[in-house]
Amino acid sequence: MFTIGNCSILYTQNEFPLLEGKYFGQEAPKHKAEIFMDGIISTYDKPEMCAAFSKDGKEFYFNAKYQNNWAIFVAKEIEGFWTKPKPLYFTSGYIDRDFTISPDGNRIFFGSNRPRKSGDKKLNALDIYFIERYPSGEWSCPRNIGMVINSGNSENYPSITANGNLYFFSNRNEGIGLCDIYCSKFVNGQYQPPQLLSNRVNSEKNDWDSFIAPAENYIIFSSQNRDDTIGGQDLYISYKRKDGSWTEARNMGPAVNSQSDEICPGVSLDGKYLFFTSRRRGKADIFWIDAKIIEKLKPDEIK
Repeated sequence: MFTIGNCSILYTQNEFPLLEGKYFGQEAPKHKAEIFMDGIISTYDKPEMCAAFSKDGKEFYFNAKYQNNWAIFVAKEIEGFWTKPKPLYFTSGYIDRDFTISPDGNRIFFGSNRPRKSGDKKLNALDIYFIERYPSGEWSCPRNIGMVINSGNSENYPSITANGNLYFFSNRNEGIGLCDIYCSKFVNGQYQPPQLLSNRVNSEKNDWDSFIAPAENYIIFSSQNRDDTIGGQDLYISYKRKDGSWTEARNMGPAVNSQSDEICPGVSLDGKYLFFTSRRRGKADIFWIDAKIIEKLKPDEIK
């Protein structure tokens, strides 16, 4: 048993295998995406999506259904073995989904319909929230990121650069399509009004679930029903030029995408693997692939 805040969580290993080593001791993928932790994390009967390891590799976070809502789960490596995943301690019947971890490992950003303040009703849309890790290793309570970012519409899938710039998608109907990707610069400790990314990234289709590289030199996102799509939703990548403009978004190809939906991309904090979600088995599962594909897809103009 260990304690987080005022909550004690008992980890039991019933029907959970003894797993040890980095990445649960799994054999690393290479040039084609493979399912992650088949039958253990990516189960056969329930959906799982989003995936991220902590900076030291000893914690693994992912989304799964819990009491009819999405929750963030965590498994920990303790005394050499991985614990059975459990919902984070603040899980309380609200939607908590589509998360990413900051490059320094000290914040988790996510979308939620939890009330903005005590006494309010739950939201009809999703706001961006975050939790922050204290020096003790405990996580803070969820905090709303504020109304500079959030609106009356949904803001979701937040991703952050090393210098604090925030990328997310929203359906606030100000952009090119129904859902578009925005960036809020982080200046002097404050988020600035979000700016719509150019039409080299956004399209007239739905563009969402964007992962921004810590150095802000590329962005991976999901887009729906583009002309070059392989499935319903594919992962695309765009690279930032020296002048700050983005290259034309490129489909990441059949090594990543399938005839089903691919969503929720994220690169591990060690830069080695691209994790994402796919519905190619009929439901949402977590997949991974060697992150070298990011360099392979880079256009000659910026190599």
